[in-house]
Amino acid sequence: MLDYALENLVDGISLPGIILILLLPAFLHFLLTGKRWIFSSLFFFFFLMSLPLSGKLLLYPLEIGVPFGKVKTEELAGKVDAVAVISNGLHRDYLVDASMPNTSSFSRVKRGALLAVELDIPLLLSGTVDKDQGRTDGEILADLVEEKERLYVISGAAGTAEHGANIRKLAADIGAKRLVVFVSGIHAYRTKLTVENEDVSVPVIIVGKRDSSFRKRDLIPSFIGFFYWKHALKEYIGLVYYALNGRLD
Repeated sequence: MLDYALENLVDGISLPGIILILLLPAFLHFLLTGKRWIFSSLFFFFFLMSLPLSGKLLLYPLEIGVPFGKVKTEELAGKVDAVAVISNGLHRDYLVDASMPNTSSFSRVKRGALLAVELDIPLLLSGTVDKDQGRTDGEILADLVEEKERLYVISGAAGTAEHGANIRKLAADIGAKRLVVFVSGIHAYRTKLTVENEDVSVPVIIVGKRDSSFRKRDLIPSFIGFFYWKHALKEYIGLVYYALNGRLD
């Protein structure tokens, strides 16, 4: 998730940021009135968010994916009809006016292609709206796949819901009913819900890593705790938004 955020997300306002801004007027309110419950409450929540453990507890229900290194090909054989890869777009260097697949897109496509070959099933690739010199990111990523005969590409997705619709379309075109999908860890749950419907199921989601894995150092306050909180809350808000707009089947 950290690589994804650094490459694709513009850091803006967040709940931890809002609380930090409010701490100063809350402290002044305490000095002027002697009432400290507002300042104490804000300080407690700010401290809670600084603990990586608390953020990871929020992430845990969302990260239903399995890291690629733990996938056992023999257990998937005969249980999935196609491998689907969701692109993360292109990385563009404006100083040299050139684009290339970002790290996560590159890894997903190469790993997805390897798994498709091992299982001898089609590879579905959903690209974004990114383009370079008239070529979509899907077309650029397709160059990384050696066995073109098993590859099906569609581009133009501007978000998870669009990727889900594109993958379902490709699956319908080839008659695939059971998919294994490659996506970033934090989007695993929402991806599963947006891809699945009465005709398509996603028994396995494959991710680069699970950010919600717990370590002893997660009990020590650090910036990464705020980061986990911010993006976990974004994902929950996204799920609510999709549900209210009928994008979850």
